[in-house]
Amino acid sequence: MEANLKRILLAFAVLAVLLPIAIAQAEPVQEFSFQLKDVRPDGRFTVVFTSRTFDTTGGIPPILRQNLLRLPVGAKINKTFLRSKYYCDGAKLLATLQENPQSSVKFYTRVENLNPLIKTLKKSKLASDRKKLANVKTCKSVLIGRGTVQVDARPFINELIPAKIYLFFGKPTQPGAVASFSILGVPDENAAIVRNTPVVRDTRVALSANFFNDPTPDGRFGYKLVLPTGAIQGINISVAEVNVTTKGLTLTKKKVTCLKRKKGKCRKKKVKRTNVFWFTAPTCPASGKIDFEAFYGYDPPQPNITKDIQLSCPKFSR
Repeated sequence: MEANLKRILLAFAVLAVLLPIAIAQAEPVQEFSFQLKDVRPDGRFTVVFTSRTFDTTGGIPPILRQNLLRLPVGAKINKTFLRSKYYCDGAKLLATLQENPQSSVKFYTRVENLNPLIKTLKKSKLASDRKKLANVKTCKSVLIGRGTVQVDARPFINELIPAKIYLFFGKPTQPGAVASFSILGVPDENAAIVRNTPVVRDTRVALSANFFNDPTPDGRFGYKLVLPTGAIQGINISVAEVNVTTKGLTLTKKKVTCLKRKKGKCRKKKVKRTNVFWFTAPTCPASGKIDFEAFYGYDPPQPNITKDIQLSCPKFSR
């Protein structure tokens, strides 16, 4: 027993010595892209975001300390949605799901379909459950996007870990922020590495990505989105790949105008419906191109990385 313990401690000591060397020699590569599709005349659009992280040496990428995205100037969250009725508390949603288990249903399926959880909470007479029910209903209505990630947890697990992520609109969680994405990350139980590794299978995380109104002096960017970084349950990881589709939120406003009255009553009405999208359209410069920027910050001596891409301005024609 004592001999085994000594071997384990020795292995960790060697790992502690070798990891900084591997990190010092690393040559990380960061790639990202945005795609705007399903552009509607009323200003609605869908965003497809992808990113890849890898090391040219094949080794473990260095620890990412800061990660942010800058959005083109003019693209802002509509003030209509900056209200508590549209804020999902992702951490509270995760806790509520875990407090009401369904062993026969995959966890990610439960996140995608919150109706059974809503029915369960409706049956409860506890005041605390009524508050949880209100949050679950809000989360259901403000599911903005979803996607997949591939997690690199080396040297603890050599195989990439697939997971699903769900983006809910949320309140700001950092000083000065405008709003946030409340993100739920759930391992994909369809993968063998997840099913066969309990510590992975049972891991669920609730994170936040905050929007800040932070215009740059050159006039190219307005909002910045600060993405979560750091250890997951005490383990430093690298997100090797991200694919997320964000459809956003749309509120339909109805305006009723009376066209004809008779004996004090409206006999003929005109109803006008207007779609209010959660994000305003970016400002299109003379170049016809809008800019996106990603920043990746590392501990010295690893240099930081800044990447820029351009897209054609979306055509909102009526």
